[in-house]
Amino acid sequence: MSQAKNWEINGVSLTLDLEDADVLERYEDAFASMEREEMHLPKDGKASARIRAYCEMYRHLYDHIFGDGTAEKIFAEKPVNAAVYDEVYGCFLEFVRTQLTESAKRRGEALGKYRPNRAQKRATLKKIGKL
Repeated sequence: MSQAKNWEINGVSLTLDLEDADVLERYEDAFASMEREEMHLPKDGKASARIRAYCEMYRHLYDHIFGDGTAEKIFAEKPVNAAVYDEVYGCFLEFVRTQLTESAKRRGEALGKYRPNRAQKRATLKKIGKL
């Protein structure tokens, strides 16, 4: 398995293969759920309660994608601090971006091996008298 499919964060190693349709569906569902949850975050009241709800939203995301208890492992001994959660989220998005970029590159190279370029196609058509 490619190194790009393993996310290392706070001493925890998590596997995510976004080329697997079932895994990708779980990922998509997790972000849809996060979007709905974000709409209901408190906008007034105690700032501490807003921060807790904000951080809890991210905990739900990781549990949804990787399985129950994952957020507890990722944030073990970490404070409920918006900056800490934002940093972990940024690392996660970078991990996903890298995986998707490498996947697209690999697929493009594989398809390119079997797809002749236009010059080759013209030469073939010329050879068989269709150009």
